[in-house]
Amino acid sequence: MEKHARMAMGNPERSSAGISARAYWCEVLAEGEVYGTRETVPYVLGTFQTISPKLALRWLRSEAERIADRLDPDPARSAWVMPWMRVDPVPVPDTPAELRIWAEHPEEQQEARDQLKEGAPFSVVVPDKGCRFTLSVWPVAVPPPESSPTLPADDGQSTCPRSGRTSHRKARRTSGWLIPFL
Repeated sequence: MEKHARMAMGNPERSSAGISARAYWCEVLAEGEVYGTRETVPYVLGTFQTISPKLALRWLRSEAERIADRLDPDPARSAWVMPWMRVDPVPVPDTPAELRIWAEHPEEQQEARDQLKEGAPFSVVVPDKGCRFTLSVWPVAVPPPESSPTLPADDGQSTCPRSGRTSHRKARRTSGWLIPFL
């Protein structure tokens, strides 16, 4: 299995409050030649955006397992395969096996999370016969929110159109036997 880390992108942009504003963009690509031509075309299998590197890698793991199960269902998880039907695995790992190994390897997941937290992108490239799968996550800077028009200050005056009322709800009754513990 071939791992590629793109160049680190440096520090993310800072919001107006000075707090790092970062999100993570995840993408799964399949690249292969178009039949009858020599042109290689990428095909986006899925995208996802989140604010957490942990959630980004969780999504990437689920996509790796989804692709592996579509290419070659895992006999250990299949309800149709009986124990006596299972054969020894092929000594050379194939693409589905490599995707499953990456998805289930905790040390590689921790390394990827550390790399993302530092601000560097992460990708896993797994070649297949006639195709190449690329699972990528990279941090993106999130612009600070647009300044919204300010609301008028609360001056204590009721905005209720009915005079003398400040709320449309009935007053809550408190039970005498309930003692607050906090």
